[in-house]
Amino acid sequence: METHIFQDEWFANGSVPEPEPRVLLADHDPISRHVLQSVLRKTDQIRFVASVDMRRPLREWPLEQVDVAILAVGPQEDHEDILRELARGKIRVLLVGIGWSRERLDAAFAAGVAGCLVKDTRIGGLAAAARAVASGHTVLSPELFGLYRDASRAGGGGPATAPGGPGPSGRGLPALTDREHEVLALLAEGRSTAEAAALLNVSPATVKSHISHSLGKLGARNRLEAVLLMQRALGRTE
Repeated sequence: METHIFQDEWFANGSVPEPEPRVLLADHDPISRHVLQSVLRKTDQIRFVASVDMRRPLREWPLEQVDVAILAVGPQEDHEDILRELARGKIRVLLVGIGWSRERLDAAFAAGVAGCLVKDTRIGGLAAAARAVASGHTVLSPELFGLYRDASRAGGGGPATAPGGPGPSGRGLPALTDREHEVLALLAEGRSTAEAAALLNVSPATVKSHISHSLGKLGARNRLEAVLLMQRALGRTE
């Protein structure tokens, strides 16, 4: 999971040099849906395809026309089936919601989402976040990054892991190969899989393979945890 963390705003580093992604918005609240789609329609950073009621069957969503799906979700809502189907179609997913917890974030990333944002009045950067997601980055609102950072500080051994599993630890870093270390260091700089692959002169699939091998050595549940460990090792977290 490539990490592009927004420390101050949803999108702070300008435009991402990729083709305009085709974006779908799904929200069960008609007022919220109207507000969000108004913002998305006004930008030239994406191609807004449609907005749908989240409760409509997936077969009625124009998914064949979509690169990124923005889902507005509530704290008690379970959209595992939707996320699984979107992942099967290789559609990048950006969740926008309230009431986030560390457990919800872990579940979202385990389901394959590419970003999680706090649903508040700062919606001007939503299109840019969707574009970053389409480019292979992972986006997090600053508050949500704080959930991982604070857990890392409090636990001493990194972010929490599954019950009974080994906790991620910087002690696993020496076990990484030179190339695995290089890959994680690039991701810690905010590079995407494609960017890391280009810099290392390898394929994106090779980069993903190195990331996968790194997770087991570090005891990390997902790539975000692995990248945070690397950021701490490189002195790039606050």
